[in-house]
Amino acid sequence: MPWRMTIPTLVIAGLLSLLAILAGDLGADRVERSGSGPLLESERFPVQELNRIELSRGDDRWIFVREDDGWWQDTPFRAPIEDRHLVDLAERAVDLHVVDRFDGTDSLSEEALQLSPPRATLTFGWPGGTRQFNLGRRGVAGRGYLRIDDSPTILIVNQGLHATTFDTNPTLWREPRLFPGIDIEAQRIQRFGPEANTLERDGRDWRFVEPVATRTDREAMESYIIELARARSAGVILDLPEELSAFGLENPRAMLEVEEQNGTIRRLLIGDRVSGRTQDRYVMLEGTPSVLRVEGRAVAGLFLDPIAIVDPRATGVSGSNVKAIEINGIDSDIRLERDLDRWIAVSHGSVEVPRDRVDALLELLTATPGEAIAIVEEYPQELQQGTITLIGYDRRPLDTIRVLREPQADGWRWGLENGDSVVRIHPLVTDVPLQLSDWGLRSESP
Repeated sequence: MPWRMTIPTLVIAGLLSLLAILAGDLGADRVERSGSGPLLESERFPVQELNRIELSRGDDRWIFVREDDGWWQDTPFRAPIEDRHLVDLAERAVDLHVVDRFDGTDSLSEEALQLSPPRATLTFGWPGGTRQFNLGRRGVAGRGYLRIDDSPTILIVNQGLHATTFDTNPTLWREPRLFPGIDIEAQRIQRFGPEANTLERDGRDWRFVEPVATRTDREAMESYIIELARARSAGVILDLPEELSAFGLENPRAMLEVEEQNGTIRRLLIGDRVSGRTQDRYVMLEGTPSVLRVEGRAVAGLFLDPIAIVDPRATGVSGSNVKAIEINGIDSDIRLERDLDRWIAVSHGSVEVPRDRVDALLELLTATPGEAIAIVEEYPQELQQGTITLIGYDRRPLDTIRVLREPQADGWRWGLENGDSVVRIHPLVTDVPLQLSDWGLRSESP
């Protein structure tokens, strides 16, 4: 090969070698600055210590704070949050898988990656520190761009956090239960509307105090409390409504007020039906400017017919606490007393009376539910057949049951009422021993 061609060839070879060296150096530098794996320790944050999370997305901003009783939405207004949603959000952030890293000075600009300004920001706060995740646009293959705090490094990450941040409506993070703090230890339940009534806890039991003062059935009341605890919204209709009249909430159709054990009072306002084809209702929790939707069957469960909760027994006295029974019938007065395992008629020569008959009477009064219940505005004195008073071991009256009976033309059923304007109705075949002959006794009159 002529010498004049050897020189260009050598020059070209040298240039290629130099380019190879430079390319190798650049590649080494790229490997040093990139790489997949979890976040660096300096990019992570203590999930268990978080007490504040801020989410900014366009013009919308939400602030969540953790208090002693859990997480709360603090902005744009105060509302309880289901803890699991924010814990999931924080864990998605701290467990991100990094696909690659590069400097913002590379070919892709921050504007092109939608990182300046970011499409959304998540700021996680804990005592003594914060960490801000600036989320950019989504890429291909399920990836997205991210910058942490003011670091110049841009991360390519899997899109789990992007999907949660962009696609989830934060209103769905709120506590959907209408009365999340209610349990059987609550203090008071008050219902306003066409049929107003008030229930208050009395020791272990609950009592109606309005419209009548009477006992509740323990099992039925526990079921009702469970119904209240399960009641939840079916979704948010509108936050911060300008007018409530459009939803029938300016002058609510009904209201349910619950006082919890710790004294917290929650009021649920019931508005119009959502549409003519459904029984679902617009509702609002007082103090939270958000119109919710509640299914019709849930509303019906909240406003259960009071009759279904009333104790169907004639008295709340336990039969084992009864020492004596006074029966005031139409033709005579009878006093029975317990004498060890016998019952004797002390009003009639201390004659022993059938124990099974006494047991049947106590069973009727203390344990047998009426087949129907009627709340009467005025006591039907003309139907009264007599009274039965149960007396305790301290010789004091425990309760007095008034015995009523319908006219034969109306069915001749029995009614038992103990001064609470609630008549427990029993079938005509019920045995209510009010007469001397019912006990095998004779009149002591000459």
